[in-house]
Formats: sequence, structure tokens, C-alpha cells
Amino acid sequence: MNKYVIILNYVTRSIVLLVGIAWVVGWIPMIQNDPHVRMFGVVIILFGLYRLATFWSQHQEYKRYNNEM
Repeated sequence: MNKYVIILNYVTRSIVLLVGIAWVVGWIPMIQNDPHVRMFGVVIILFGLYRLATFWSQHQEYKRYNNEM
């Protein structure tokens, strides 16, 4: 895999995580402090963590099978 593609993948997947954190912390304005909106931020955080973990494991598997470092 190209190093730039790997970096781009990590950056885009981290942005999803950061948007979820910004939503939960309150940096993204909410409508009337609805608790469902904050819960949606938690879901976004979990989804971002899932995306990072799956990409990392797939990348490790790719390196193992192709003997890359």
C-alpha cells in the first residue's frame, strides 16, 4: 500500500472520531440541549473507533501476507 493512502485513511477515520467528540463536548451547537443529540455524538465516537480498529487490523493483515514493513 502507498504510504499516502494509509495516512489519508487514518486522517479521515480520525476526523469522524473528532466530530463525535466535538458533538459530545458541545463544540457543535445543539438544538435546545436535546440529550438524543449528545447520544448521537457517542454513536459517532464509537463508529469512528470501529473504523480505526478495522482499518488497523486489515492493514496489519495486508502487511503480514505481503511481507511489507
